[in-house]
Amino acid sequence: MKKSHIDHILNQAVNFSESSGAWKISLPIILVTRFLLDETEKQMFEQYGLIHSETDVLATLYFNEKLLSPTALYEAMLFFSGGMTKVLKRLEEKGLISRIPCTADKRSLLVQLEPKGEAVIEEVLHMVSQYQADFFAVLDEEEKRIVEKAFRKLAYASLGKGE
Repeated sequence: MKKSHIDHILNQAVNFSESSGAWKISLPIILVTRFLLDETEKQMFEQYGLIHSETDVLATLYFNEKLLSPTALYEAMLFFSGGMTKVLKRLEEKGLISRIPCTADKRSLLVQLEPKGEAVIEEVLHMVSQYQADFFAVLDEEEKRIVEKAFRKLAYASLGKGE
């Protein structure tokens, strides 16, 4: 998409509703999110053979004490589209996670991040972090602070009331 296409959409959005100002916020959010996710997923797959849902599982385990039930894992994930069983099976086959019996409920299996998975997700997180730092370098420090504050507020609002 070219800058002129974005400008055209934003300028024409006024014709659709009184709340068209929301388009001027949401369209850039959508485009930036799509770009960041597409680019980092491409790099994750090329370098590590991981798709986004697999990386999300590894990162969620990494930031949540490396051991979760499947239900807690699903609830803690940032971006998940479904197919948890298949994703867990692929990660287990790659030796990045293991399924271990739950001591409290022998019928349940917990998902555990393996040392190999921890090493891989640390590399991926460093790669993504550097890519994002380069991407956001077009903003000065004050702009970064304002954007971070605004998007944190929006992220919390997206959780709904009582979360």
